[in-house]
Amino acid sequence: MGILITGATGLIGRELIHELAIHGHEDIRVLSRNPEKAQASFNIPIKCFYWDPEKAQVDKAAFDSVHTIIHLAGENIGARRWSKQQKEKIINSRVLSTRLLVNTINENNTLKIKKFISASAIGIYGNRSGDQVLDEQADYGSDFLAKTCIAWEKETANIQNKEIIVNHVRTGIVLARNGGALEKMLIPFKLGVAGKLGSGEQMMSWIHLADMVSIYRFLVENDFGENVFNAVAPKAHSNSNFTRIMGKVLKRPTLLPAPGFALKIALGEMATLVLDGQNVYPKNFLEKGYKFKFDHLEDALTNLVGPEQEFKQVQWVEHPLDEVFDFFSDERNLETITPDSLSFKVLGKSTEQIEAGTIIDYKLSLYGLPFKWKTEISNFNRNKEFTDTQLKGPYKKWVHTHGFKKYANGTLMTDNVSYKVPMGEIGSIVAGAFVRKDINKIFNYRSQKLYKIFGETNKHVE
Repeated sequence: MGILITGATGLIGRELIHELAIHGHEDIRVLSRNPEKAQASFNIPIKCFYWDPEKAQVDKAAFDSVHTIIHLAGENIGARRWSKQQKEKIINSRVLSTRLLVNTINENNTLKIKKFISASAIGIYGNRSGDQVLDEQADYGSDFLAKTCIAWEKETANIQNKEIIVNHVRTGIVLARNGGALEKMLIPFKLGVAGKLGSGEQMMSWIHLADMVSIYRFLVENDFGENVFNAVAPKAHSNSNFTRIMGKVLKRPTLLPAPGFALKIALGEMATLVLDGQNVYPKNFLEKGYKFKFDHLEDALTNLVGPEQEFKQVQWVEHPLDEVFDFFSDERNLETITPDSLSFKVLGKSTEQIEAGTIIDYKLSLYGLPFKWKTEISNFNRNKEFTDTQLKGPYKKWVHTHGFKKYANGTLMTDNVSYKVPMGEIGSIVAGAFVRKDINKIFNYRSQKLYKIFGETNKHVE
């Protein structure tokens, strides 16, 4: 049965679609104002349909054979200053989109929908000072964000079929490598001009993006009658403590506070996003057995902004698994899918066929400088995955795991790379951004090349 997702091209939606695909969910649909653009932005087979909540328009074909709706759409609350018009946009983007989904469900009693999972936010609890712990039974607040969340959640009460499971996911501060709040925080921290915000006593309830998407999959794959779930890590931190831990991970000073009055002048009412806080606890998720991947803030920040970086990519081709695996496990084909600018050449390998323990020697050029590269196949599991680990080369660390699985009459490929740039902290500051950009370019080139090699057409990767 299908899964229909709104807000699919956002920070959470994009990663969630990859998470669902990797775990075998094949019939994924997306509602978008621009279905063609949404379709082109994914490397995996999804079905995109038109909708416009403001006009109350939706392609009802999107709902055929859908079992679960995941509703993530909503105007970014931190995108711009909260004028009267912007506040209306924030509310309407959530209320009207939910209303359109609910009305569409109510109008067709032949639909097979069993579950409606809707995003919400911990802002529903309002600003809470001190260490008061807020679980899903906590009282609501009365400020703008609380009223927005209350109106947002209230719309699902109008679903007429009471057998449909409704889960509201009250989300905290999502920490992600590329995008979201953390990306905005990084520049002052790296420049050494960061510090606590306001009093620093406000509590920050956070969650790693990996847990955020895993939580949604957890709700998709399990039927829970609870209406509300707090999507936060088990331990919140004060802004002062968050700042201290961030500085520790980045090895940067955090001595320059931002006074609350200055933030209110700069941001207006939107300053509430950084000056207000809640100590939220994920009671329902923990009681249902969800195991957090990142339940300690320092571990989460180290994973996201520490010296060891990660790159991930997902791509599907309509080609048999064994043929795709054979292509990648022939080292000569690496030359074919690597940009010419790198002058990448395979010099030889230690075994006739690639297997666990095989040593491969290469040469390449980075910014005109020649390098020798030696890797070992540290793991080899035919038609599932293999890992090449750098023994000698331009990186301080490079571990690349290639994954393969049957998916939608083709093959789903995953790339998971862990790497460190040389020269430690200095190298990370000076060259880290350039290295990330280069890796993105290399894998984007590879994606396009693979589509041509395997006969795919009409593919585009942004």
